[in-house]
Formats: sequence, C-alpha cells, structure tokens
Amino acid sequence: MSQLPDLSIAHYRHFLLVAELRSFRAAAARAFRSQPALSLSIREMEQRLGQPLFERGARVSLTRFGESCLPLARELVDHHDRVAMSIGGMARSETGLLTMAAVATAASLWIPDLVARYRAAHPDVAMRLYDDNSEGVERMVLAGQAELGICSPVLSDKRLVFDPLWRDEFGLVCRDDHPLAERAWLTWKEVAGLPLIGTVAHRQLAGHRAAAFMMNLPVFVSHMMSLTAMLERGVGVTVLAELGKPPDARNLVFVPLRRPRIGRVLGMTRLAGRTLSPAASVMEALLRETAATSAHAA
Repeated sequence: MSQLPDLSIAHYRHFLLVAELRSFRAAAARAFRSQPALSLSIREMEQRLGQPLFERGARVSLTRFGESCLPLARELVDHHDRVAMSIGGMARSETGLLTMAAVATAASLWIPDLVARYRAAHPDVAMRLYDDNSEGVERMVLAGQAELGICSPVLSDKRLVFDPLWRDEFGLVCRDDHPLAERAWLTWKEVAGLPLIGTVAHRQLAGHRAAAFMMNLPVFVSHMMSLTAMLERGVGVTVLAELGKPPDARNLVFVPLRRPRIGRVLGMTRLAGRTLSPAASVMEALLRETAATSAHAA
C-alpha cells in the first residue's frame, strides 16, 4: 500500500474554495488568508500528491486530475465536519449516550426527577437505564453495560470505585396488619424467629453478629417485584434498609431495628481508573446535588 500524502483538512478546504470560486483572490478572502498563503497551500498539496490540480494560466481551471479529486475532497471535508460536530457535541454533553443502572430504591425515589432534569438540559443525549439489585448493578458496570451505577457495595471488587451518597438503617418490613407493625422499634432478637424472606441486600449484614441468622434463610428472592408481592400477600416478612422499602406498597410498613443499629450506604459505582464520558459526568454531578439536599445524605 502506497504512503498517504501528508495533507491537512485545511489543504482540502483551500482546494475546494479555489475550485468552486474559480479565483485564488476570492478563495483567499473566503478563507481569511492572504492570497500568497493560499497559493502556497495549493502548491504544497500538488507537490505532496505529485500531480497538478489546476491548469497554469490566467484563467483558473481544474486539470483532469483536479476534476477527479473534487468530489472526493468535498466528501472528505463534509465527513470531517460531521465527525467534528458529533465529537464536539459529545464533549459538550449535547449528544452522546448515557448508560446507567440503579437499584429499585434509586429507580423509584430519584431517577424520575433526575431523568427529567437531564433531558431538559440535554435533550439529544440518548439514555439507557437498567434496574436490578446491587449485585446486578455492579455486574453491569463491570461488563460495560452501564457506565454509572447506583447501588450498595456487595461484590467488593477492586475494579470498581464506590462513592457513598446516602445512608439509612435496617428495619423490619411487614404488612400493616402484622402484630409487630405498630411498634416504634424492634430488636434483632425479636425478629429472628419470624418467617423471613432473604434478599441480596442481606449480604450487607455479613459480619454483624446480631444479624447472623439472616445469612441462611430458607426462602430467598432476588428481585424486588417478587419480594414485594410476597410481602403484600403475607407470605413472610423481611429486613430492608429504610430507603429500600417498596415505595408503591401501601400496606407495608417499616419498623426500625435497634440493639444494635445497623446501617447501609447507597452511592455511585463506576470502573476504577476510567474517566467518565461527558454525558455520564453531567449525571454524576446531578446525583451529588440530589444527595446533598437529601435527609439521608451520607
């Protein structure tokens, strides 16, 4: 394969101007260059191509080689301008793609308002939003399916960076007609014998002696929709962080657990050592702003 000529996009622009205007003087004025400078640009282009582009004489006209180059040069400049505009738009967060995954808590409490604000400011940025439990969110970030995740740390994977934004405490979630539903608070010992349903969120209780019984429950549910349905029908009860209580379940209540108080943290996760895209950086800033004004701010 022969070596490509060392030509800048400016060379091609100058060639197009002279060819279209049929005048070096008019082309120089349009390019905001002096006529000698523009003529030099054309000579450089011809030397590097090894062929003349314009006939020599008083009348400016293209050679046959120049005529053949004209549509290709126009295509190259048009493509350059489209690419430059797209890249510039992404850099300014005017265009691009935002991929984000979130746990049900965030998806119900903060994501709707965040998406509305984001879309109002950046309507041409495409968005892909996924919801899952914390482990699923982390795995999507690790796989590159989501650039930004909102979850609790579960996997302890060093390839992930986690920034805490919200904190809350665990409590019993049960139907409002449950015998313990009206208590101001409960101890962990009081709930140990209840028909508890396990979830991925309980991995955050590992290492707490008072909650050791939560690690080997006979019933385990991985998805919030299934868990909510079982709780609403009275199949059992569960332990969740306060913000994790299903927000649309009107007949479910949250009773804080004490002795000891055990908390969890929600925040942003992303790949370590990777700079966020401009589109994701805007969402990161919105998340920090939202967290700063929340009653559960970390």
